[in-house]
Amino acid sequence: MSFLDKITQWMRKGEHRDSIHESAHQYQSTKETNPKLHQNLEKKKLKVTDLQIGMTVIQLDRPWTEVPVDFQEITIHTRSDIALLQKYCEEVYVDYLSYTSVTSDNLFHSKKQKRTQHKQASNAKQTSLALRAELPKAKKAFDRSLKHIHQVLEQVAQDSQIDIEAAREVVADCVDSILRNDIAMFWLSKIKNQDEYTAEHCLRVGILAITFGKYLQLDRAQLELLGLCGMLHDVGKMQIPTTILNKTTPLTQDEFDLIKQHTVLGYNYLSSHGEVATEVSQAAYNHHEHLSGEGYPRQITDESLSIYDRMIAIVDSYDAMTSDRCYRLGMPASQAVSILYNEQHHHYDSQLVQLFIQMVGIYPVGSLVKISNGQIAVVLSTNEDHKLEPVVELLTDHYRKLIQPVAVDLSKQVTDSYGNMLKIKRSLADHEVDFDLKAVLLRSSPSYQVA
Repeated sequence: MSFLDKITQWMRKGEHRDSIHESAHQYQSTKETNPKLHQNLEKKKLKVTDLQIGMTVIQLDRPWTEVPVDFQEITIHTRSDIALLQKYCEEVYVDYLSYTSVTSDNLFHSKKQKRTQHKQASNAKQTSLALRAELPKAKKAFDRSLKHIHQVLEQVAQDSQIDIEAAREVVADCVDSILRNDIAMFWLSKIKNQDEYTAEHCLRVGILAITFGKYLQLDRAQLELLGLCGMLHDVGKMQIPTTILNKTTPLTQDEFDLIKQHTVLGYNYLSSHGEVATEVSQAAYNHHEHLSGEGYPRQITDESLSIYDRMIAIVDSYDAMTSDRCYRLGMPASQAVSILYNEQHHHYDSQLVQLFIQMVGIYPVGSLVKISNGQIAVVLSTNEDHKLEPVVELLTDHYRKLIQPVAVDLSKQVTDSYGNMLKIKRSLADHEVDFDLKAVLLRSSPSYQVA
């Protein structure tokens, strides 16, 4: 069985999604034996009426001594637990991992009817039209953000003050666009220039992080903080000599050790310049740490890593793997997903990796694919129940010559003019096509074929 078959099978099976929640409960058990872990927990404020079975309450709107519970936390096992808290509290804080575990389950189960209605109301044409409507606004936010990131990197290189308020404004613009239509920003993140890797990478990680946060149902403030973590996570690289950063031959051990210092340099800079949130400087510090304790720079373990650190680590790795670098070409998205999947229990937070893969799908939005009849297409959106059959826009004919784009939903058993069923043959890396991807992504007025 191929990797794509295995991961598709995994994504479709409810028991694998249940394992996400089992691991969350295991996390809770570990936490109970280590009270200090509370200091590192991310939490979400909820009205007591919004509590659900499976969530763990770690803080109240009143002293714990005023509520008849045995410990200073309570995991909701029954409706009676919720009723007890409703009697004494109006708002509480829940452990974010337990919140994510429960709400992600809702994404797959309790909202099934809503998803079905959504799928019935949309098709390839509507997906493409919605994307085209948002693209001009998204492009404006994208360009403004990239310009600002260039300015920030120059300021870091000069060790001068950064305009953190301006950074928050461009992140807010990106959040606005992603909340309206996350496909557009995801789409624009495919525009890459190898000569501007650090700046574009920072922006892409910010965009991917916000999109991931939206998928996890984070609130507006958390999305903006997460976006800022992504956009500033690699600023320390500006204090590494460019001769080493841009080296095309293998690094010496001393050079590699120096590059690893970008996490420390970024943390030190962000901690001492501007009014930067602690989560942002910590993400710069920790995005190369592994849950196993084998990362760098400090080899810290999972209990010291916030949800922001964990999410940035995943999206940073994904974007780095799929991007062309001065010393190697980027890999197809499906291969990057495979690596994240295989390393989820060692390098990354396994719950978040599984949710990230659920979000992007096997063929992520904006990724290039080769169709069974030889045509090249770009993915417009994923199909929840047909992971191998997304909505795509056909960009070329059988001879790989550009055509007026045709939007098709591959789950509808679409055929070409010769009667051949259109299926994805394989993912393509960006460098495997010989046309200007940026021009294609930003074009307008596609034609449509809807099954």
